[in-house]
Amino acid sequence: VSEVEPPGGQHLRTGYVFYGFGYDSVNDDYKLVRMATFVGDENACDTYNYDYEVKVYSFRSNSWKKIMDVPFYIRFLHKPLHQVLHRRGYGVLVGSALHWVLPQRAMLGLKNYIVSFDFVAEKFDEVTQPEYENKDLSYQVDVGVLEGNLCVMCNYEHVCVDLWVMKEYGVKESWSRMFSVQKIRNTTTFGFLRPLIIAKDGNELLLEVNDEKLVWYDWKTGKARSVRIRDGPKSFGAVMYVESLIPVDDPDEVERQRRLREDAEREKLRSENNYGELSAEKHGITKSM
Repeated sequence: VSEVEPPGGQHLRTGYVFYGFGYDSVNDDYKLVRMATFVGDENACDTYNYDYEVKVYSFRSNSWKKIMDVPFYIRFLHKPLHQVLHRRGYGVLVGSALHWVLPQRAMLGLKNYIVSFDFVAEKFDEVTQPEYENKDLSYQVDVGVLEGNLCVMCNYEHVCVDLWVMKEYGVKESWSRMFSVQKIRNTTTFGFLRPLIIAKDGNELLLEVNDEKLVWYDWKTGKARSVRIRDGPKSFGAVMYVESLIPVDDPDEVERQRRLREDAEREKLRSENNYGELSAEKHGITKSM
């Protein structure tokens, strides 16, 4: 994958890069999306006048494609300190789409936007949000994924965090508030909170808190217990992953797996047709010519 190159003919340097990786199931292709901002000396402090571009890299074709139809609000993804303290630019993958949060901006009506990029259609969209509870506090939102569902963490001035889960993707009415985290032992404020996984008994949730600790949180009792990490760093980021025996950088293996799936489908259809013919013969039914 090539490095980010500023647009030719301009004295620009790379500002901030947003990115994400996912799978296009329709075209059986792994893809990487990269959104880069470019700044010059004259607009280094003007976040409204960033030049920017969006490109998608296809592992199947080993090539980049520039996305031309980019919504105007993508330029507002970058906000100083927001990505440093929160998502750091990488998108949250749910299904075939990546998700980012646009930080609150005066130009956007001081509201949060959740933006998605679909790897199949290769286009951006806005995700509808839940009706957040009015706690007489200002709030910021962040996105995550929990058991394959898109979730939103609504952070009320670092005092409490509500966790919302979208049970049916793309359906606003399917948003459901799972619980509210009010206080965790030895944690004074919630600068950042992200759900990682639900325990097998279904009663506890593993949370990453403030980039410095992992906590098992019981949402029924409100009790929490820290996970000890021996000799771990003071600050870290936790990521859930699923192992695969197929390396994404081996197109021959990916193609082999695709052919195996197609052969299996053909064999299944052949078996169904043979069964139908045998059943017809058994009941004395013959095909008319």
